[in-house]
Amino acid sequence: MDSARDEEKVMEARKDSRKEYLKKRVQKKLRELKDEIEDEELLFDGRRGRRDFLLQQQQSKNVFGRSMRSPMQESKSKLELQEDRKKLPIYQYRDALLQAINDHRVLVIVGETGSGKTTQIPQYLHEAGYTKHGKIGCAQPRRVAAMSVAARVSQELGVKLGHDVGYSIRFEDCTSEKTLLKYMTVRSYE
Repeated sequence: MDSARDEEKVMEARKDSRKEYLKKRVQKKLRELKDEIEDEELLFDGRRGRRDFLLQQQQSKNVFGRSMRSPMQESKSKLELQEDRKKLPIYQYRDALLQAINDHRVLVIVGETGSGKTTQIPQYLHEAGYTKHGKIGCAQPRRVAAMSVAARVSQELGVKLGHDVGYSIRFEDCTSEKTLLKYMTVRSYE
């Protein structure tokens, strides 16, 4: 009799545990869907459509893919971008970071928002030759973040988005065989 009651309690505990697990799983899925809907609204509403985002990358190009700006304007913007990179807080730690990355298998880097972790560290690794051994991937929490950071880094490196620098998000892959720096959402790891 006692073993039957104990077995009933165990079964009931399992059911409760399963219900709690399913409830948490449903809540997680709802949060993910909400995030995706917010991303879609940001991408496709009148404020900044996906098409506008991609066209922004080609704004100053003619039909042959060449810049319509003068070489003086082009080099000035590259110089400005380089100066902006040097003003970021992470720049003063560039050499120490590369040494630490070389010395340790696992490294946790913590810094303030806007310090340059996401845009600069992959570029530092590329400049140090790590891309000779394969791609450098950088995970982003949102689709818009992956797209905008990839666009910024491609602009800083002076390359076309989707070639040396690209992004991969759910339902969209803007990379090529030549891609060395890849920004992606968690679901699009490959």
